[in-house]
Amino acid sequence: MRSFANRRPEFSARMPLMDESELVGQARGGDQRAFARLTEPCLPQLRRVLRRITGNRDSADDALQEAMTRGWLNLSRFEGRSRFCTWLTRIGINEAYNAVRAPGPQTLELDDQVGERIAAWGNRPDQVFESREFLAALDAALAALPVDYRSAVVLRDVEGLSTAEAAQTLGIGERALKSRVHRGRMALRAALDIWFASGYVS
Repeated sequence: MRSFANRRPEFSARMPLMDESELVGQARGGDQRAFARLTEPCLPQLRRVLRRITGNRDSADDALQEAMTRGWLNLSRFEGRSRFCTWLTRIGINEAYNAVRAPGPQTLELDDQVGERIAAWGNRPDQVFESREFLAALDAALAALPVDYRSAVVLRDVEGLSTAEAAQTLGIGERALKSRVHRGRMALRAALDIWFASGYVS
């Protein structure tokens, strides 16, 4: 089977527009071009999410390719209760988890006062937050989060999904999603507090 992730569907003026359910039906019948049309809108966001979760382009690309393959092979299990892209993204995130999850549980001890005890973030936040140094520190802090927190923060705060959409994508309840986002944000704040306190802001 050819690589789906690196293919673009072939459109022509004579190809009729079809809704998602029609494309799913055709793809289930073995139509790879229908599958390509289904997945094309999903790929930009899915690539971004997987690269944020894995922190590594090669691992993200591997997870993406595995997600595409599993999506194709398991189309019969897509029940249509969510959008196709949500379903495919969940598969991709599971593959990313397999790539980055260390043996044993990942834990992060936090309390609700994290981020309130250290440095202020300066008097010119716009300049700071747009700087390369800050963005690099943010990426490093995000990569250091336990993968469950990282994926929740990426979906909510980077990709802008709603709580309901992010929870559905991860296959968890909204309360669990909110808890992961809250703890992930506190951990990011703690890491960035340390970065500011180290001397970036005079």
